[in-house]
Amino acid sequence: MKQLNYDVRTIILQNVRTAERPAMPEHYTKSQYRILCNLIVQKKIEKRFFDFILLGLFGLTDWKKLDYSQMYTLIHVLTYYDYRKGEEKNG
Repeated sequence: MKQLNYDVRTIILQNVRTAERPAMPEHYTKSQYRILCNLIVQKKIEKRFFDFILLGLFGLTDWKKLDYSQMYTLIHVLTYYDYRKGEEKNG
C-alpha cells in the first residue's frame, strides 16, 4: 500500500538502472590524433587557420594541451566547418 502514495513516474524511475559509463580519458587518444592529422591533410588546413580555431575555441596556442572532450570538439568543428563560405562567388 505504500506505493499508492507515489505517482506513476516516480515508481517507474525508481526501477530504472543507471547507465554505467567508462571514465573519460584526461588526454586525447591516439585515434583522435590520427583523425586530426588526416583532417588537416584532407581539408588542406593552414597553420594560421588551425591556430585561429584553437585560440578561438579553447584559448590555447598548443593543441597538445587539449583533453579528450576538447579534441572531440575540435575534430567536429574541423569536419563540419564550411570552408567554401570565405571564397568569392564567380558568376
